[in-house]
Amino acid sequence: MSRQFVTVAEEVHFIFPEGAGNLNRVKDEPAHKFFREYGESMPAGVWNDPGTKQGIYMIGPNAEYLEGGGAISGEADDMRRRLRTALERWKVLRKEKKYKNRRVPPTKNIAVPSVTGKPLALRVFLRDLPRGGADKSGRRVTKEDLRGIWPDFTQWAWNINWTSVEDPSALVPAGDDRQPVSNELFRRLCRDVLVDNVRGQTPRWRTEQVQLAELTMQRVATKRGRWVIEYQGRAAMDSGTLKYEPTLYGRGLWNPKKSRFEELEIVAIGNREGAGTFNQRGNDPGPAPMGVALILHRDE
Repeated sequence: MSRQFVTVAEEVHFIFPEGAGNLNRVKDEPAHKFFREYGESMPAGVWNDPGTKQGIYMIGPNAEYLEGGGAISGEADDMRRRLRTALERWKVLRKEKKYKNRRVPPTKNIAVPSVTGKPLALRVFLRDLPRGGADKSGRRVTKEDLRGIWPDFTQWAWNINWTSVEDPSALVPAGDDRQPVSNELFRRLCRDVLVDNVRGQTPRWRTEQVQLAELTMQRVATKRGRWVIEYQGRAAMDSGTLKYEPTLYGRGLWNPKKSRFEELEIVAIGNREGAGTFNQRGNDPGPAPMGVALILHRDE
């Protein structure tokens, strides 16, 4: 069935944001007008208005409603049912409007961003850490957590993101003395990576919210021609409602002949505090320990 559809993914805030001001900003954009027309063609009560338009939708070529809805389940059985219904409606719509099936034309001149294609790609693992006592996992499940549209997601205590470094040599010391990692690079990693995305979405820190950013590096040994590099540091971010103050440790294995890392892992551990709009911390503001691990991505 999937071959009968063109699959598209988009950030809903770009095509149908919440709030009168945001909607006014996009009101004349073709993507918004197309998606709005689709929503207005849905059965009464199915279009989540007002409210977020996150969801899964089956849309005809001129914004016709075929199936779908806001915040619906991604369960396989439910999706199969919806796809079948959409295809049945498409058969009728094709005859009514004399549509003809055509191959999807090849896309040209579209640059797809690639983290893994960068000189240094890092996987970013975020997780809640054990709080002591009987809590050995870091999970925090309460009755409040299980309400709404997050019945399963909020039970987990981890998430995975990606980041990249354009110049890997910025993490390689010159000589054997301990020296600072580029302040610009580390502050960028603090803003982009050391955020509380364990259970949901948190925006990157603004520049002025990074109150402390210190990361040093030192070559501590040589193994089979590779340099063993040790990292130590501290960071403190504070937005007024969210805080994170980790200590950082790390180790890398740098191949000077090939100018690349063969191993790299930097771990940040510290207390996070506060709750954001979409990070599911309303009933768990802390302070509580959280860890972030930056680990070298391997193609294999």
